[in-house]
Amino acid sequence: MRKKIIFVVVIVCVIFLLSGIIFFSVLFPRKYKNYVDEATNEYNIDKSLVYAIIKAESNYDINAVSVSGAKGLMQLMPATAYWIANELDLDFVEDDLFDPEINIKFGCFYLYYLFDKFGNINTVIAAYNAGETKVLQWLDESGQLDENKIDYTETKNYLIRVKRYMKIYKLIG
Repeated sequence: MRKKIIFVVVIVCVIFLLSGIIFFSVLFPRKYKNYVDEATNEYNIDKSLVYAIIKAESNYDINAVSVSGAKGLMQLMPATAYWIANELDLDFVEDDLFDPEINIKFGCFYLYYLFDKFGNINTVIAAYNAGETKVLQWLDESGQLDENKIDYTETKNYLIRVKRYMKIYKLIG
């Protein structure tokens, strides 16, 4: 009898665990996996960061356009995208930002650039949201992001949200 109870408890726990994973997988999809894999491998970027940014920026809407004019999955500003295209020596038109492959590649390149410039994930996430110029005002004497200096509520919330999403993407694999 005791073995049957243990068996039932184990089965219930497994079902509970699997249903939780399925639930999170639906809320936190990993669409465009091939493009994310290719770009994150090319630029040595953590996949969970890219998925978290896509989730936070556009919630996987390839046609997303922000009030400030950022476009596509990773919500890149057209001026930034033209700069990236020039850096990568690629032909580019603004509507390319709605192409998931190009948007993810450019977003990962930009993250690579920000990591090279700032070296710290919190600073990179803040710069991705608020821009490099603004983030420079939020650095402490040692060059690290001083979260108390962030005067954009949106960026404070964005930093928290992206880091939370990263943890979930790491958890669900």
